[in-house]
Amino acid sequence: MPADPCGAIRNELEQAREEIRRLQRTLNRIQQIARLGYWKASLKENELFWSETTYDIFGVDPGTFTPSIRGFKAMVHPEDLESVEASMWRAQETGTHDVEHRIIRPDGEIRWVHELADYVPEGDEQILIGTVRDITEQKKLELRLRQLSRTDELTTLYNRRYFMQRLLQELARYRRYGRHASVVLFDFDHFKRINDTHGHPAGDQVLLNVGKLLREKLRTNDIPARLGGEEFALLLPETSLEEAVGVAEKVRQLVQEQAFTSEEGHRFGVTITCGVSAFHGTEETVEAILHRADQNLYEGKRAGRNRVVADEPGR
Repeated sequence: MPADPCGAIRNELEQAREEIRRLQRTLNRIQQIARLGYWKASLKENELFWSETTYDIFGVDPGTFTPSIRGFKAMVHPEDLESVEASMWRAQETGTHDVEHRIIRPDGEIRWVHELADYVPEGDEQILIGTVRDITEQKKLELRLRQLSRTDELTTLYNRRYFMQRLLQELARYRRYGRHASVVLFDFDHFKRINDTHGHPAGDQVLLNVGKLLREKLRTNDIPARLGGEEFALLLPETSLEEAVGVAEKVRQLVQEQAFTSEEGHRFGVTITCGVSAFHGTEETVEAILHRADQNLYEGKRAGRNRVVADEPGR
């Protein structure tokens, strides 16, 4: 009996369809694992196709939400919309749409995504074909690493490196615009005695509490930093020498009012000595202002500690 050629073809077609379905399931799973969605946009027609994972990234239900470019833009964070639109139109010249931005999902959650697409004109159609990847965890890690690179691990104040960067910026502003800026250096009086008497955990607690005090009591644009050990610094933008002396005195009094308790239950207090200096003169340098503040600090130590010493007028 002759073979049925039509039946063989039907079997091959069914096998091909099943292979396509299997590949589609694999592709969908890969997109889910990678948090990577596929999309196609018609800029001219305002039409947008989303893969299943894209719906998941944007937190919408495929059964109730119909993708469109207008709908997509409504979910882009308002602060990022301009850059997203600029990238979409720039793609018509460069051939590539590449942008990172935030989205606001219907539940109010803010997520970061990375869109990467090619511009593929079809006749008079303006087509973008690309992917969208959820990079929220990556952004959180980047933020954490950025914070670690500029903050002190124990107190979470700014570290010496960041303080020096900002001090250089303030010096540039002073030279260009003549804007006031001042520096306060301070350290704790007899800090070694605290560690020797009450233990290093008590010393760490002093540093932690004073760091918290500085974050709470200073202005948001002030830069409190731990330079190392028990040495701290305040960069006070838009602050004259007289005003900086007032800030230093306020900090000195607040620290003196703090009460600490060791692990053995012994109560103790601490004091600080502050040296204050301000930018002045066309030849001002970072090294000079820090040297003057440091000299004022040690003059305060020699004079008995627990005090504020500042530049003399005209110094």
